[in-house]
Amino acid sequence: MVWRANWPFFVVVVVYALAVLAASAYWNISINFQIYSDAFLLFGLGVTVILFAVISIRVMLERPQRLFPALRDRLLVNKLPDRLIVGLPVALILPVFFSLFTSMKAGISRIVPYYADTTVMNIDRALHGGHDVWQILHPLLGAGPLTFALNFLYNLWFIVMLIVLFCVTFSVGNQRLRSQYLVAFVLTWALLGNLAATLFASVGPAFLMPFFGDETFVPLMNYLQATDSTYPVWALDAQGMLLANAGLDGPRLGSGISAFPSLHVAVVTLNAIYLWRFGRLLRWAGIAFLVAIQLGAVHLAWHYAIDGYASMLATPIIWALAGRLSNARPVFWTRMKDRGVDLG
Repeated sequence: MVWRANWPFFVVVVVYALAVLAASAYWNISINFQIYSDAFLLFGLGVTVILFAVISIRVMLERPQRLFPALRDRLLVNKLPDRLIVGLPVALILPVFFSLFTSMKAGISRIVPYYADTTVMNIDRALHGGHDVWQILHPLLGAGPLTFALNFLYNLWFIVMLIVLFCVTFSVGNQRLRSQYLVAFVLTWALLGNLAATLFASVGPAFLMPFFGDETFVPLMNYLQATDSTYPVWALDAQGMLLANAGLDGPRLGSGISAFPSLHVAVVTLNAIYLWRFGRLLRWAGIAFLVAIQLGAVHLAWHYAIDGYASMLATPIIWALAGRLSNARPVFWTRMKDRGVDLG
C-alpha cells in the first residue's frame, strides 16, 4: 500500500537526491541532511495536537455516552490508520528533501557567480514601459498598512505551504491527484528553485546594493526601512539574515539567495492549480493568495516582477509533467505484475 501510493514521489526524490550528491561532490558544496528535522518535528507535533483537539471537542459536543469509543470510531471513520500508513513515509522524507534543497541553494555561488540581475532587470523594464515595477505599484501600495498587510501574507506563505502539503500528504481520496501534487511539488523546488535559479543566478532587488553596489532599488529599500519604524516590515529582518548567512560557510535553516525564478510564486501557483477543483471558496482563495504573493514579492524588494511571471508560466508545465509521471503507474504496475513482483 505504501509503495503503491507513493512510488512516483519516492522515485523523483531519489533521482533528485542522487543529482544533488553528484553536484555537491563536483562543486564541493556542503550538504546537511538535518537542517529541517527539528522544524518539521515541531510542526508535525503541533498540527497533530491541534487536529486531535478539534476532533475531540467536536465529539464531546455531540455528548456521546462513552467518550473514548466515540473518539476512536470518529478517527476510524476518517480513515486515520490508512492516512498514517500512506502519509508518514512521505512526511519523514520531506525534511531530508528540504535540507538537500537548501544545501544546493546555499551553494549556488560555488557553481556560478551571480550574474543575471542586469539582464533580468532590463527584460523586466522592457515589459513594463521602461519602468521598474515597484515604481508602478508604489502609488497603490506605498502606504504603511498595505505594506504591513502584504508582508504578513508573504510571511504566511510558509505556513500555508506546509498546511496544503500535509493535507495532501495524508489524504486518501484521489490517489492519482495526490501523487501528481507531490511529484509536482518536488519538481517545482528542484527544477525552479535549484536548476533554474543556478542557470539564471541573480540576487534580487534587496541585495543589489550589498552585492554589487548598485543603487537602483535604494529608494524602495529606504521606503521599507522608513515604514518599518511604524509598521513592522519583517522582510527586512529576513533579508538581513540571508545576507549574514551568505558570508558564512555551509547551509543553514532558510539560507540561500536567489531571485529568478520566484519559488514563492511557483508554490502558490501550484497550490492554486491544485485547489481549483475544490469549489469556489478554495479556488478563489488560491488565486487571491497568488496575486498577493506576486505583489508582495515586488513591493518588498524580494523579486523582479518577471521572476514571478516565469514561475506562473513554468509551474503549469511542471504540473502536466507530474501528471504524466503519475499516470504512468498502471503501465509500471502491469509490468511488475507480469514479472511476478508483488509490490503490496
